[in-house]
Amino acid sequence: MKRTTVFMAGLLASSLLAAGSAAADGKRIAFFVSDLSNVFHQSQAAEAQRYAADKYGAEVVVFDGQADSAVMTQNIDQVVAGGFDAATLHIWDGEAATPGVNDALSEGIVMTSFFSPITDTGIPTARSDEAGVSFEMGRQMAEAWKEAHPDKPIVMVQLGWPNHTEVNSGRTAPFAEGVLSVDPSAENLGALDASAGQEAAKQIIVDLLTQRPEVNLIYSEASNLTVGTMAGLSQIGRGKFDDGNPLTEIVASVDFDSVEFEQVYDPNSSLKLSMGLPPVETAQGRIDLIMDVVNGKVDPSTNPAEEFFYKAYTISFWTMPKDDAESWLSSQFGG
Repeated sequence: MKRTTVFMAGLLASSLLAAGSAAADGKRIAFFVSDLSNVFHQSQAAEAQRYAADKYGAEVVVFDGQADSAVMTQNIDQVVAGGFDAATLHIWDGEAATPGVNDALSEGIVMTSFFSPITDTGIPTARSDEAGVSFEMGRQMAEAWKEAHPDKPIVMVQLGWPNHTEVNSGRTAPFAEGVLSVDPSAENLGALDASAGQEAAKQIIVDLLTQRPEVNLIYSEASNLTVGTMAGLSQIGRGKFDDGNPLTEIVASVDFDSVEFEQVYDPNSSLKLSMGLPPVETAQGRIDLIMDVVNGKVDPSTNPAEEFFYKAYTISFWTMPKDDAESWLSSQFGG
């Protein structure tokens, strides 16, 4: 029911754009998401519409990037054409987006970014505070593995986007630092490129663990990749805990949701942690950042771009009770 409700909100936004309507006394804000089929982006889009209207009397129009960098870039052209006062972007190809961003800035439109700064435009960037959670997940995994298997050296690997600056700084590097804070002798195989998605992650796991079966800490850096990671582990007879104790490896993920909830709190599954990215607080932070620029509290452009960090959560089998995780899911995604 939640997915349908939020999707209809997206349809409503599209109809508002087509009609060219605007809030009577408030700002008109373009709110970009990378993929509206993702439940996180559905929830933050719906919250952005509610929050902006309630707090600022502003109208939010949601733009769906459809998980396609070309579509995301093309959507920027609509910011100027659609008569918007401001936009918060979620862009995968910063170079391609730069001319459109600069055109909007030249028209006096407030522009901000989500997740990644956009080249040298200097527009303010909203980010989740991922690094602290990644470090903590690495630390907990290392401690749990050493307690269960003190005679088996730690060998870690990450699956994600090796060449993505923000993924490296928020996920890959701090995770490894967390592991090494517990065991400085741990071997790090580094980040493997799973950017092609779920099936790529599955094949990487099957191939890697066939060649290096001693791998025991895995950071799967997005929930869609984790579906493939866990399937790959299952295919080769791994992915196992015994009543909360690791047998084969420990897995961490990102984008905690109701599917991962079942696995994290299954005492016989090796997926035991996930980064909880809160759509409600993320949406509110993105809207507040726009309005802070509008109201002169934040510069519209700086060199380098200012980055503003919003809370992320460590969802852990060991440190967050199951009932608390369920309440967190309900507060962020409904249900």
